[in-house]
Amino acid sequence: MNRSEFFNPWLNSFYILFFISLFLFFAPIENDGQKIFPHSDKVAHFSIFFLMTFFLIVGRLKKNNALIFCIFYALFTEIVQTFLNYRTGSIFDFVSDILGVTFAIFFLFFLEKRPKEHK
Repeated sequence: MNRSEFFNPWLNSFYILFFISLFLFFAPIENDGQKIFPHSDKVAHFSIFFLMTFFLIVGRLKKNNALIFCIFYALFTEIVQTFLNYRTGSIFDFVSDILGVTFAIFFLFFLEKRPKEHK
């Protein structure tokens, strides 16, 4: 790992978000509180995976590698949650994760295309 990769703010943001997501996905959190709106957890899943994919690709990881990592991480988190007594895995959470990854890919695709069209 060279110095520029070590001090890459995008990849460092990914690492921070990754460890926060590990806590959020696997910690025994009580659901005693009232939700902000009915599907706020789906928005959280979408947002986490959107940002993770965005940070990886902007941080110079190849798109295919970022895509594969994020999809397998989404699958891993939902499968592990099914085996935890205090959490439940959900196919709808997985779909939200995949939508976040997909939207990040499209968002970056359109950001890359935009400057080329204006030259």
